[in-house]
Order: sequence, then structure tokens, then C-alpha cells
Amino acid sequence: MENDDIFHNVTMSEEICHQKGFAEGKKVGEQKGLVEGQKLGWEKGAAIGSEVGFYSGFAESLLEEMKKEPETKQRAVKTLERILSVCREFPLTEPQNPELPTRLEELRSKFKQVCSQLGIKADAQKPDVKGVSF
Repeated sequence: MENDDIFHNVTMSEEICHQKGFAEGKKVGEQKGLVEGQKLGWEKGAAIGSEVGFYSGFAESLLEEMKKEPETKQRAVKTLERILSVCREFPLTEPQNPELPTRLEELRSKFKQVCSQLGIKADAQKPDVKGVSF
């Protein structure tokens, strides 16, 4: 509905500019937020995928080596098998899965456990990804 008051645009100019600026700012903010969100999602996803891949490769290669040894520590073997099991069941394609942080913490703790069981000093730096907080 158009206002018939000839002074409406003059008296309401500040309000009109404010509304127009707000609408434009909101649009730009949404676009930038989407781009930043996608970038952050890719970075976090790549970091988590890389970490899970490391644990999987570590467990597989260590199990292969332990099969060659006559004296294997059965507890360590079970822990390594659990690491592989968690890696296979890890919800890599479901970022909204509520079990993702729990499984990631389980992998980290099992890795520390097997390192302790085998006397391996894991000097690797702690990953940047803490849980899955966005």
C-alpha cells in the first residue's frame, strides 16, 4: 500500500535506509556464512577422516607384524581388532550422527591403550580436531 502523504519519504528516510541496509547486510551475511560453513565443514571432515584413516592403517599394519611374531600379546591384538572394528563402523558419511564424537574418543583412547600395552611411545602431536564441535 502506497502512502499518500507527500512527506512520507522525507520523514521516514532514516527508517527506510535502515531497513534497506539491514536487508542487504543480512543477504551478504548469509552468503558469506554459507561459504565459511562449507569451508569449515570440509576442513573438519578431512581432519577427522585423516585421523580415522591413520588409526585404521596403524592397527592393520601392527596386526600384520604381530602375526609374524611367535609371542604376541593377546590383549594388544584384541585392542587392535577393536580399533579396526570402530574404524569400519565409523559414521564418516553421516556428520550429524550423534555417535560420531563418542566413536572418535573411543578410537583415541584405544590407540593410547594399545601404545601403552606394546610400549610404543606415541610422540605424534595431538590432532587439531577436538571432538566434533563446530
